[in-house]
Amino acid sequence: MWRSRGYVEVEELKQMGLVPPPERMERGPVAVTECVEEIPCNVCEAACRLGAVSVEGLRGRPRVDWDRCTGCGVCVGVCPGQAMFVVSLAGGEGRVTLPYEFLPKLAPGMRVKLLSRRGEELGVGEVERVFEVNKTQVVTVRVPGELVMEVRAVWPL
Repeated sequence: MWRSRGYVEVEELKQMGLVPPPERMERGPVAVTECVEEIPCNVCEAACRLGAVSVEGLRGRPRVDWDRCTGCGVCVGVCPGQAMFVVSLAGGEGRVTLPYEFLPKLAPGMRVKLLSRRGEELGVGEVERVFEVNKTQVVTVRVPGELVMEVRAVWPL
């Protein structure tokens, strides 16, 4: 179970209906919520200007309407639990957008270690885009396509 491990597996996210279908990821960036705790928080819902994120009730899990989501990444920067990501398989390339709250700050073109949800090194990627929301860097990094649902952190080389 994810609570005892401290991280959630992709299969568990799939069982909860939180992973977009591959066809949607191939169309372009789309948000993925990995917020599995049922807590009173709806920051991502409030931040989504398209209404693509919804939270049912006071303690529901966020759900993404994958057809409405444009993958802008604002939800990634506002999530206090760092449980929002954006993934893409468009153009045959993998991209993951994730929160980064460390120094040094990252910049486009930097090479970074790709880390799994377990903290394991998965390889090297390149930062493509960076913007800030509430002092959180929202970083898009190019990754091998098969790793878009595994890369969940980066570290500068």
